[in-house]
Amino acid sequence: MSCCDGSLVQIINLSGADFSIESHDSTVGSLHGLSSGTDIPNNGFAIGFAYSGGGTNGAASGTVTVSTSNGAYTMTLDYGYTPDSKTGSCPCTTTSQSAQSVENYLATPSTSTGNNTGEAWTVWTITSQLA
Repeated sequence: MSCCDGSLVQIINLSGADFSIESHDSTVGSLHGLSSGTDIPNNGFAIGFAYSGGGTNGAASGTVTVSTSNGAYTMTLDYGYTPDSKTGSCPCTTTSQSAQSVENYLATPSTSTGNNTGEAWTVWTITSQLA
């Protein structure tokens, strides 16, 4: 088992609009809990957990695509976790992410490297850029 298994992927919606998960693509490993069609209402959140798989050297990465409830705007949010070694040892390092924006919506990432017991996380917060 990799130190990165169970690393948090969270999306918080503070944008003033309702969002939903359109799709997710696990490039390496798998993502549980953030399924297509999951609603993320304004002032709400959705949580998933990333896991490595066979032949991944303990890593997990991918994307989650979210869209406004009317489907007018979409953003693709990345996540990625890499253990200290190919055997999956701790700590688990979180891949650096860049903010994403579309129209007046901004998704800002916050990440943390796990400690010696894992617990790495990536939290995306969606806000409105309107003053």
